[in-house]
Amino acid sequence: MGHGGYLYLVNGTTYDWHLSNQNSEFMERWTFPSMILSGSVEEVYIEWGQYIGHDPARDKGDLSYTFARTEYNFQVEARAVSGFQLLIRLGGISTWNDRQGATIDLSWVDKRTQYPRFNGVCFVLSGTGHNFVSTSTRPLMVSWMQASLGTIGQRLLRHVCMPGSHDSGISVITGGTLFGDARVCQTQVKSIADQLAFGIRFFDIRPVIAGGEFYTGHYGNLPGLGWQGVNGQSIRQIVQQMNVFTAINKEIIILSISHDFNTDAGRDYRGFNQEEWDGLFHELTRLDSLFVAPRSTADLTLLTIDQLIGNKQAAVIVVVSLDRSHLTLGNFAGRGFYYDFQFPFYDNYANSNDPNVLIEDQLQKLHLQRDHPDKPLFSLDWTLTHRTLQDVTIGPSILEMASFMDPRLAACVIPSCSSKTFPNILSIDKVSNTTSIAVATAINALFVS
Repeated sequence: MGHGGYLYLVNGTTYDWHLSNQNSEFMERWTFPSMILSGSVEEVYIEWGQYIGHDPARDKGDLSYTFARTEYNFQVEARAVSGFQLLIRLGGISTWNDRQGATIDLSWVDKRTQYPRFNGVCFVLSGTGHNFVSTSTRPLMVSWMQASLGTIGQRLLRHVCMPGSHDSGISVITGGTLFGDARVCQTQVKSIADQLAFGIRFFDIRPVIAGGEFYTGHYGNLPGLGWQGVNGQSIRQIVQQMNVFTAINKEIIILSISHDFNTDAGRDYRGFNQEEWDGLFHELTRLDSLFVAPRSTADLTLLTIDQLIGNKQAAVIVVVSLDRSHLTLGNFAGRGFYYDFQFPFYDNYANSNDPNVLIEDQLQKLHLQRDHPDKPLFSLDWTLTHRTLQDVTIGPSILEMASFMDPRLAACVIPSCSSKTFPNILSIDKVSNTTSIAVATAINALFVS
């Protein structure tokens, strides 16, 4: 048996794809479907030839898919000259992140695990006309919300899907506790600036006070060890990076603020008091494009995209979860800062380290909680979690677990969507490509009306 794994081809475009020019040399498995329908996912098992005396550099697979009634096309290529590679070449098509003729390396790696179908990669291609976006490690060259106003502009915010990041600020380690380290705490590999460039528009910001300054943090109370965790990007740096972005890109950006801790206040980390919250709000008022909603707005998710950014102005919305009744937004309320009940969304993670449990949990909750598009927003939490001390000490890292889940996002979520049921936020760890924005674009184009 040769080296092999799965490729998930996800057609998020409005066109059916037709196979042509399928050829291979020395490949054990290289058989693709003759047609991939719009809105569908095809799982293809690929296997290179590996046997005694064989030079794997001779292995080769090629094929093309052409979009029905158009000249749009792309090629899939398998090579093994310098390691196993699976490549996409954009033929008669360009995307928001790659020009016509570009080569996209799907970063094939041997991820042999106890979950065979997580040993693979995915390629998502979504959109229509000249507004295509695909899986790629290159950032977007356009402001995707502005580019999509023709499709999503008149829709309510709760009728739109967007990519989000989990524990968004923990792409670097800037401090923390003795037992807090990157392996068990780091959730991202890209800064907020880079996440924005990869299409992320919903940010999970968890503020902490450390050394008298505001940072993002990722902390947990471990039995026998107490509070452990790390600090990530500073709030000040995040504000600076968002301001640079919104100066050029007139997009909606949502900051969900929760899980506050003062790590300077003794070993039993407590939540912020009112003075500390006010200090954080003051820091965030430096955001250049805070959105001030009309006075009569009780629910921000009932505003249309055009109302938010149709005037070519960015809209930054800060949604705050205050866990004690005596805490308030004070004078900051309505000036870009809103209570979480003014931006209702369902967010309940699987709390599992098993990919199959996570998939079943999140898709079941999606269908239970959002069986109609007018229900509150649904955040699909595509993130695995360490559950036991063994997980923490010898299990895969958070970033490694994120790599298991990335190929399955589109493959599992898109077939579970309909005009009535679809997620609004795709919350992921390890933002490192544009798969999540490609999935969101497919949902916006195919299932939302």
